[in-house]
Amino acid sequence: MQLRILQSEWATFAAALCSRRDVESAGILLAERLPGEEALLVHELLVVPEDGYLVRRHDQLRIDPIAFNRLVRRARDRSWSVFTVHTHPGTARPWFSAADDAGDARLMPSLFAQMRGPHGSLVIAGDTRTPGGRAWVTPTDAPVPLGIRLVGTTVQVLPPVWSVDSAHGDDNGESSDRCFARQRLALGAEGQTILRALNVGVVGLGGTGSVVATQLAHMGVGHLTLVDADVVEASNVSRIVGAARSDIGTVTKVDVAARYVEGLGLGTELHVLRGALGKEVPGNAVAGCDIIFSCVDRHTPRALLNRVAYARAIPLIDLGTAFRVDVEGRVAAGVGRVVVVGPGRPCLACWGHLDPTRLRIESLSPEDRATLAAEGYIQGAEVAQPSVIAFNTMVAGAAVIEFLRLVTGFAGVVDPPLRLSFDFTTGTVRRNRLTATDCRICGPHSVRTAC
Repeated sequence: MQLRILQSEWATFAAALCSRRDVESAGILLAERLPGEEALLVHELLVVPEDGYLVRRHDQLRIDPIAFNRLVRRARDRSWSVFTVHTHPGTARPWFSAADDAGDARLMPSLFAQMRGPHGSLVIAGDTRTPGGRAWVTPTDAPVPLGIRLVGTTVQVLPPVWSVDSAHGDDNGESSDRCFARQRLALGAEGQTILRALNVGVVGLGGTGSVVATQLAHMGVGHLTLVDADVVEASNVSRIVGAARSDIGTVTKVDVAARYVEGLGLGTELHVLRGALGKEVPGNAVAGCDIIFSCVDRHTPRALLNRVAYARAIPLIDLGTAFRVDVEGRVAAGVGRVVVVGPGRPCLACWGHLDPTRLRIESLSPEDRATLAAEGYIQGAEVAQPSVIAFNTMVAGAAVIEFLRLVTGFAGVVDPPLRLSFDFTTGTVRRNRLTATDCRICGPHSVRTAC
């Protein structure tokens, strides 16, 4: 079970709760369960007011039932989940005490009597403001670990905690697997543990997507969600990692990637979705991912992913390459891009990477599109574009590096690039910025309740 919270909102909430070091403080999180996924998105973070406590000491608190019911009323109205939060002043790591266990044993059945859940509780270490949590899927089953994702300019991955004993457990979570020994020298044991905890989506397993998927698997990402509808064609073999001539016309691109990942034997779990996003595969199918790579060459799935990024608080890394060929068939210009969008960043529409004309064309039926093309109203919609694996690999590698920056902060996060542009003819890479705009997708409110 995973709880997803915006970094900016959590920072304000945690600061308010931790402002008192002499007594415990409490708050309430109201969260929506994402369809078909074991993930919840927090929509409201509420601090219990000063007059909302019956008992408030340095080692114990009790909330007034009237104040509590007032705070969770919106969750009852919307069938959301409720997570209680309280602080442990003077502690460096979060842990649940015997008193916390007893309090949750009384509260959880009451919450399930009002709302279907899941529900849970979090505790915040007072000195570090680090949260840990647990969740109940049903009122009678034992609690399950609650992974927490603080999403913003980075994705902060916080593992679950359970009891007093976990405050004295292993700090680094280092695996005994020697396959990642050299990588841990670069990213640290904590970085490797974070990669193993992530669910990363790759939508589009063509020239760039196949490179992204294989790199993620080689790095030891714990779970990959792969989405593509296309079957391997002859022109794909030269640019899709893992594809062979024997795959032509019979094997899907997503199955080529899955075959490669499974062949590595590095323990990456796979969720393979054979179909086009927004058609055979619904947009919510990727809502449980921690980060998504958009490696599509059509505007319709790109626009859908752009909305999911803000509606579900999921960083999205969009990448692609494009070439212009002269009359003699030589590459006259070649460019590539890596754009990181999501909460706290400009969206793809603001960057100009969503073309309304192309979206309209893609929404037409094949018959209508063929008719308009024959009449000269559509030009170039079905023309194959140049693609070279070396250029795809360069852009895909840069995108994966930005992924590492998001989840491990390996190179600092003070001024992360929003967009990288590549000029293959001159061999240059530029960092692009964008002036703030009033966008209905990414601003002023980054997270919405529906796609």
